[in-house]
Amino acid sequence: MTPDEFQRIVTQDPSLCDTLARAARAAAPKQFSVITEAALVALMFPIVKYVLVHVGLPWLLELKRYSEVHRQKFHAWIDRRYREEGLDPDAAEAAGDALCRELEATTAADARAAWERMALLLRDES
Repeated sequence: MTPDEFQRIVTQDPSLCDTLARAARAAAPKQFSVITEAALVALMFPIVKYVLVHVGLPWLLELKRYSEVHRQKFHAWIDRRYREEGLDPDAAEAAGDALCRELEATTAADARAAWERMALLLRDES
């Protein structure tokens, strides 16, 4: 999945878009003053891909919270990835933590189904 495909899918599904926008706002004070679609994709695409492919969805794994091991791996990945690209790893970390909280709080069947479809699309290419 390319960032453009990700953007198309996210913008067509309000449950995905709303969740990602809320998660991205956690990074907004540090990195983005306004969360545009381009900023949302630039910040959240790699984070979503990592979380869904390497950690998973909490309701599928019966996790109440992401384990400390997952959290440490995620934060180490952010440090490597975002420093290489010259982005603020603290902003990405804040957005990633917010995404994890958002996913843990997702209870609506349609929203869960949308995230499960996204996870399948991302896993199929990994």
